[in-house]
Amino acid sequence: MKTNDMFRRVENISEKLNDPTTHNLLRVDLNSLSEAEKALFRKVDEISEEYQRTGNPELLVKNDDLIYKNIEIIYKRVTELYCGIIPMFICGATALNYEVVKSFFQLHFLNFEADLFECVRNLQRWEERDIQEFLCEIKSRPFLIRIPRGFNEYNSKISKTAGNSKEAQKTEDRNQESPQPPSTG
Repeated sequence: MKTNDMFRRVENISEKLNDPTTHNLLRVDLNSLSEAEKALFRKVDEISEEYQRTGNPELLVKNDDLIYKNIEIIYKRVTELYCGIIPMFICGATALNYEVVKSFFQLHFLNFEADLFECVRNLQRWEERDIQEFLCEIKSRPFLIRIPRGFNEYNSKISKTAGNSKEAQKTEDRNQESPQPPSTG
């Protein structure tokens, strides 16, 4: 089968599977959850409905443990699905050893999560000016391959081993205190 024919067949199947009635990114089938998880989801739905009705933020604070557990369950399921499916697709398309591909994929996925969470922690310290500068940089290069320099400690503007000059150390200290988005120059 020619590549173009295969892409056409895949596109046809995709069109048939398209569900125009939903605009949600993800739907969770409650039947896939345990009874305890179903009870938790129902309780959080009740909390959400009451919050929408009353607008009382204390309701969210009082039940934050239930809400976070709900998020944790969804996150765990999505992660398990993603980390289980992608290696299978890679192996199916390449005939490589599944265990090796799965190990590499999980390692890279965990590293991605660690980098992402570090970036989020740094973002919490940015001022509005820093955020706007970073967004401008991202828009100017929409197909980034790596994290821009200065966004996390492993891609900082000044390497930790770049030298021991007092000026380099001062700049590095400033970057650690308030990470700066990359300059566009």
